[in-house]
Parts: sequence; C-alpha cells; structure tokens
Amino acid sequence: MQELSDDNKTKNYLVVDDAPSMRSLLVAILKSFGITHIYEAADGNKALQILQEKQVDLVFCDWEMPKKDGLQLFKDLKGDDKTKDIPFVLVTSMAELDKVKVAIGSGVENYIVKPFKEDTLLSKINEVLI
Repeated sequence: MQELSDDNKTKNYLVVDDAPSMRSLLVAILKSFGITHIYEAADGNKALQILQEKQVDLVFCDWEMPKKDGLQLFKDLKGDDKTKDIPFVLVTSMAELDKVKVAIGSGVENYIVKPFKEDTLLSKINEVLI
C-alpha cells in the first residue's frame, strides 16, 4: 500500500456526511494514515461555515445530504474566491454514477464510490494533493 507524505499528514481535512457512521469511518481511516487535523460537518451549510472560519486543504463530501447536497456545496465552494482552490472529492454510492458524471462535468476534482477500501482513499489524497 502506498503511503501518505508527511506534508499531507499535516494538512487540514474536512469530512462532510449526514450519516454519523460514514463520517466516523472516514475520520478513522484518515487518522489511521497519521492525519490529525480533521474537521467534520453533518451537512453542507455547516461545512460552508467551517470553510469560512478554518483553513481547509481537502474536502471529502457525501453527495446526498439534507439542507445542501454535495454538488451544491462544491458549487458554493468554487464560487467563492476564498475557497475556490480547495480540492473537493465527492463520496457517492454505486447507484449515483450517472450523477458523478454530472459532478465531474461541473468540475469536481475526483470522487470515491462507496463502499471503498482504505487504499482507494489514500490514492485519492495523493492524486489531489500533489
């Protein structure tokens, strides 16, 4: 399995998912890579608040959420000069692959299909945080 660079271990990550179990799983995997700076949000509105208040280097965001879905959060993020350069990885389920094509067309940097393996998550981090 590939490794995460020391530089990427010290970056700030934001995990956005309305399902507490999925959020906890993503956070646990990130921590297993040696990452210590992780913010969590249960919806897109809370994520936007964190993005305005904290420095975030990479966002992992679920597609389907109440209040503001992943694609709308992505569009808000890219429409703001303060947050437009933050890499965004959409986390989605197999049934939503058609939507992923729409998201990629909208500029989403990358995506992960649930269920995923730890090495897939690690590979996505290394791809977007060059």
